[in-house]
Amino acid sequence: MRKKILIIYATAGIGHKKASMAVKKAYDEMALPDVEVTLIDALDYTNDFFKWAYLQAYLLLVNKLPMFWALSYYLTDCPLVGLIVSKIRRLNNWANSKKLVKYLLDTKPNVILSTHFFASEVIADLKTQGMVNSKLITIITDYRTHSWWLGEGTDTYIVASEDAKRELECRKVDPSKIMVTGIPVEPIFSKPLDRAKIFKTTNLRDDLFTILVIGGGFGVGPIEAITRVIAQIPKDIQMVVVCGHNDELVKKMEKLKGDLKLNMKVLGFIDNVYEYMEIADILISKSGGITVSESLAKCVPMVIISPILGQETGNSNFLIKNGAAIKVKKLDDLKTALEDLLASPYKIEKMKDSIKAIRKPNAAYDAARIAYEYSK
Repeated sequence: MRKKILIIYATAGIGHKKASMAVKKAYDEMALPDVEVTLIDALDYTNDFFKWAYLQAYLLLVNKLPMFWALSYYLTDCPLVGLIVSKIRRLNNWANSKKLVKYLLDTKPNVILSTHFFASEVIADLKTQGMVNSKLITIITDYRTHSWWLGEGTDTYIVASEDAKRELECRKVDPSKIMVTGIPVEPIFSKPLDRAKIFKTTNLRDDLFTILVIGGGFGVGPIEAITRVIAQIPKDIQMVVVCGHNDELVKKMEKLKGDLKLNMKVLGFIDNVYEYMEIADILISKSGGITVSESLAKCVPMVIISPILGQETGNSNFLIKNGAAIKVKKLDDLKTALEDLLASPYKIEKMKDSIKAIRKPNAAYDAARIAYEYSK
């Protein structure tokens, strides 16, 4: 009898979905004959308003009210405040997840891999009530932990680093329940690619310093301002700017490209960012958990700018502590930082050496194998 493995995420930011899809692709490659793997968005099993509001509230907070987001992030991580808020949050989640509960009771998966705390919380509560007996594996998709991820019914936590494991242990999580595999990224990020072919197919030059700028899945951050700063650098460079689903930003960047006569390639949402990371000398971006993990897998150093206070600050601190990135506190300092890297190639090589010491490019395969072992 085939075992059922459910991979579940929530579209509140692109990263949680990408981590889930990475594990699903790992299973597709492994082609295990005795398992049935299903991938779903937990928010598809809530009402329409809840699904819309869940994402829109997150985008509003991180883009327009970042200080309020940071305040709520850190406050809810305090034990007393977190205890009070968690009760309200669980009531709200329970009231809006009835279709998800029904789905779980009907399908009875043997193992559930969850990459978002909303799904993990609902499933963990069902387990503690004895309503489901699936093994629950929660994949924490940042390099810092938060109380939102914790649930009594969770069987295993997959985390990004030894630092994250120690944080969970400080939160009284049994060490035997914690596995350090890294954050799952698509398997192709772990594979060497033909750089010459990529330069040719993308119409980019292989003799220029290549700067990749990514605004995440939703194209957020000061992308225009970053581009104007880079335009002031006199050395021969080329840029690739990925704007995600932000169509307005694509239009603005195309106009800026013409106005400033930049050697720049402007892209919207793409599914081959791994190719551009393969040929990039540096990546300028916010420090989302998936972007960080992808850059580590491809061994491309990061220049971090405007991280979201909270989870992205934790990711940024992890990279800087390990010598895998530099952080620019304000845009005025970006030009100096980039010119320093251009003039000192050894600094980039040093960051690459640091990346090799902490990267975990096979995390998707490892998460898939852990769940498979549980399903036996």
